[in-house]
Amino acid sequence: MNDAQFVSFSASHDLNQVPAGETFTVTWRMRNTGDEKWGGKYRLVHIHANQGSTLMAKKSKYKVKDVASPPKVQPGQDVEITLTMKAPKARDRRYFTDWQLRDKHGNLFGDIMWFRIVSVPPPIDDPTGFHESNSKYLEDHTIPDGTSMEEGTPFLKQWLVRNTGDRKWNEGYRLVYVNGDTNMTGSVMHRVPEADPGDEVILSINMIAPPQRDEPYISSWRIHDDRNIPFGDPFWVKMFSSPKVSGFGIKPYSQNDWRWKKHKLGHGPQTFTEFGCLITCFSMMLSGFGEDLNPLKLNNRILQLPANGFNGSEVFFLAPALVIDHVKYWGNYRSKQNANIPHSFYDPNLIQKIDTYLTRGDAVIAQVDKDPTDPYNFHVEQHWVLVLARQGNDYLVLDPIDGKPVSLLSKYGRQTRPQRAEDALKDAIQSALFYRSTETEDEGEKKDDDGQSQIGPEELVYTGPKWQFDHCLIGLHDRANRHPQPADHAIARGKFESIKVQSGVTVAEMKGYKAKFYLCRLFESWNGRHLSVNKFIQAVSPDIAPLIANGVEYFEFHNEPNLTHEGLKAAGVHGSWRNGSEFANYFIKARKRLQQRFPGIKIGFPGLSPGPDAHYQFGHDRGFRMNDTKFLQGADAALQAADFICVHAYYLTMDEVRGAAIEQVKKFRRRFPKKLIFVTEFSNPDPEHKISAAEKGRQAKEFYRLCGEIPGVGAAYYFIVSGSGWDHQGLRRDSNGRSTGIIEKMF
Repeated sequence: MNDAQFVSFSASHDLNQVPAGETFTVTWRMRNTGDEKWGGKYRLVHIHANQGSTLMAKKSKYKVKDVASPPKVQPGQDVEITLTMKAPKARDRRYFTDWQLRDKHGNLFGDIMWFRIVSVPPPIDDPTGFHESNSKYLEDHTIPDGTSMEEGTPFLKQWLVRNTGDRKWNEGYRLVYVNGDTNMTGSVMHRVPEADPGDEVILSINMIAPPQRDEPYISSWRIHDDRNIPFGDPFWVKMFSSPKVSGFGIKPYSQNDWRWKKHKLGHGPQTFTEFGCLITCFSMMLSGFGEDLNPLKLNNRILQLPANGFNGSEVFFLAPALVIDHVKYWGNYRSKQNANIPHSFYDPNLIQKIDTYLTRGDAVIAQVDKDPTDPYNFHVEQHWVLVLARQGNDYLVLDPIDGKPVSLLSKYGRQTRPQRAEDALKDAIQSALFYRSTETEDEGEKKDDDGQSQIGPEELVYTGPKWQFDHCLIGLHDRANRHPQPADHAIARGKFESIKVQSGVTVAEMKGYKAKFYLCRLFESWNGRHLSVNKFIQAVSPDIAPLIANGVEYFEFHNEPNLTHEGLKAAGVHGSWRNGSEFANYFIKARKRLQQRFPGIKIGFPGLSPGPDAHYQFGHDRGFRMNDTKFLQGADAALQAADFICVHAYYLTMDEVRGAAIEQVKKFRRRFPKKLIFVTEFSNPDPEHKISAAEKGRQAKEFYRLCGEIPGVGAAYYFIVSGSGWDHQGLRRDSNGRSTGIIEKMF
């Protein structure tokens, strides 16, 4: 069965103000929620779901593969469908257009893809005779009555009206202030769009939300003709101004904001007004962490997550941490041991915990009883507020109902609450969610007091395929030149569960380690040359065919592609890609062709060289490294397509093992909860050769342990068993085969 679900929409222009006759583009993000692949015979067609659907594209139907990215869409996959449109020539009109997918049998299916525009061309002189003028108000196009906005916020107020008179409205017609509040706009007179009798047009005024007050601001307007005679229905704006939340760095939002209050939340039937308190709190919290995501944008970002973050309209507590790498979720805690609060942990000292988090700048979102006059029922009375600060015996909170700061106890405390302040707060707060941002932590706060890793009880999740070994394997990287020697087998055999080899190794050399699992890196030397996808596949295929025949399934695609000696085209060095985006295209093509040639194998995104833009020298290799974060951003399509993800992590001290190095692995776990991870290189590079072998062994042992705490990490591979020039990291000396003293402290 075919089906499609709307995910998000974007456009190149403000669709409320598109110049008549101007070209613009729109993009729908859709999800294939059926069980059939959308192939070459699928079409996107213009339909008339509502009366007056206007065709603004060049054609009324398109092949999906010509307007979609990716061109073929598998079940469960998201696709972006982009069309170029042209606004109709008539100015100041409102137009709708509807599109829908059609399958190979000619059947329409899935959510309708639509949008609305208002055309606003330059005014045209049109002298007219003296007849009666009249107008009729139809509806508020923006800012419905009762909308609340933060003071100082610019907004565009628009009304949809009809010319019900006998005269054409020309350049001499004006929309003129009549009465009410004047401090929302700097002008008391505004141009009226051209309109023939019977036309419907949009009246627009740029305004600014005035200073906060409890009562609404109301401003009335009326159209005057070219003789300055008023006529027709009056038009008004009625809105509330909310205060700026100063001193907290928080941007307030309301779940009832006109921009999203009627939108569906997640995959479910409920709207933001009905069920959007928690996601609105998330948006306010993230603004304090430096992220600009209003509730609607956050909703769309969560829908794009590989593992998603919704159960119907219910947003997961973990969702902010899945969307933003530096945000960590630290659990949902209740103060009443026997309270029926789903997905929560009991903490008798909840109020002290809240105070501690607020003091150090972390975030707390409290679950309260929407109707505190009767016993709490979380099914119908659940509500969430963002806690700002402790104020004496109370908390100041931001309520997403209207985005206004309010006393917790005055609004959500029980009328018969206990006299003792802490008991009253416990009675009002049913549970509390706790979040931190690593970007706001001081260096001294980045590890727990006992020096252990900061993996919270629910911070990291893995939802991908079950890993056959059920734990992180203790792994080792094979010899640097791809061909292990008997001394390598001797020092590693019986100690390491997994070995990472490189294409070019023989089956006998690989099996000499007698490991339970092997992962292979697809290796080919770039070193300043361009290598096409076909040549790369031709080079590695003869090497991996015998490995596949002997049970090897997992292949890391190349190595550290953000380095010039590994294929990056930068700093005057020739290569095959200039950035992450170009590498993603290379990876996706090669993965497809390799899996066509060798069905059943799994291809992983390679580990990157971690760190900023820099010139480097690693052993015999030197060149330029592109910032790994920037490279990753461009390579997102490859990360999504990969069967698994490889990570590289390096460190110098034990603090870095427990901090930045393991955080590198956790970052990928949070961002890609459905992908199996392999740490294909880790060690202490010891560039000055000053760190003892014993300390390197202890560091490696600790890193193995920490990887074992993270769900969905298949194996971690110490770099390296041996190699010419690698004695400072290798487990044995290249000259005489003897141990360097590292392995003795690993186990």
